[in-house]
Amino acid sequence: MSAARELARQQAVLAALQQGWPGIQAAGLDTDAAGLRAYQVNAKATAQRVLLAHFPTVAAMLGEEALGTLAVLLWKQKPPSCGDLGQWGADLPELIQSRTELADWPWLADCARLDWARHFCERAADADLDHESLQRLGDSAPRSLHLQLKPCVQVVMSPWPLADLWQAHQLPEAEQTAMAEAALRDARKLGATVVWRSPWQVQMLEVPTEQGMWMRSLLEHAPHRTEASSLGGLLNHAPQGLDFSAWLSMAVMQGWVWRVTAEAD
Repeated sequence: MSAARELARQQAVLAALQQGWPGIQAAGLDTDAAGLRAYQVNAKATAQRVLLAHFPTVAAMLGEEALGTLAVLLWKQKPPSCGDLGQWGADLPELIQSRTELADWPWLADCARLDWARHFCERAADADLDHESLQRLGDSAPRSLHLQLKPCVQVVMSPWPLADLWQAHQLPEAEQTAMAEAALRDARKLGATVVWRSPWQVQMLEVPTEQGMWMRSLLEHAPHRTEASSLGGLLNHAPQGLDFSAWLSMAVMQGWVWRVTAEAD
């Protein structure tokens, strides 16, 4: 599509969003309550500023004004639960997915998930590979071990070429639409995008679906210390087609692996 058509679609989405919740301007507050009005304006500005920083790809696709509208909606529906606003915004992809006026962008929610994964990785704790712990893979039963990825690793599952779409929207505005269209047209549909920080720069790599599913399992089971969450338990239910040895070599080389712990640790 042309840049003019893309702009027109952004404007149509913005209008649909705004007309769908006319009460958002007043937010149900007494118009004579100056203090509440000031708080409302400040909260709206804060929500817009935070999401603009956390979701730059979404802002580039929809336009900053439309993202600002979504920010106020999200603030009303899922307000911050703590004083650290860096932790707020994780629910935006679900909000995007629920909005029928955004259906023309079926990849948008996943792009938001990628933006959030990058933001999460930027803030994650540092962790160095524990080389010695890897020796346990050769001398201990897998059911007694737990393989942990670094805190700065995230995985986004999607049929869309998220890394290419993200890259397209780092270009000057006049070039974004053409490159995004090319990315969607030539999509390899690998299935997953790994996001990590190494050592301070956020990086991305598209991997096959089975590798993405495997890494998601490792991340989701990391807090647990059960037999089902052990390396042996996860390997028993590993995605079809996963070559664990090949994946492990790549994961160590890329800097995704943190350590291997034992039940006794």
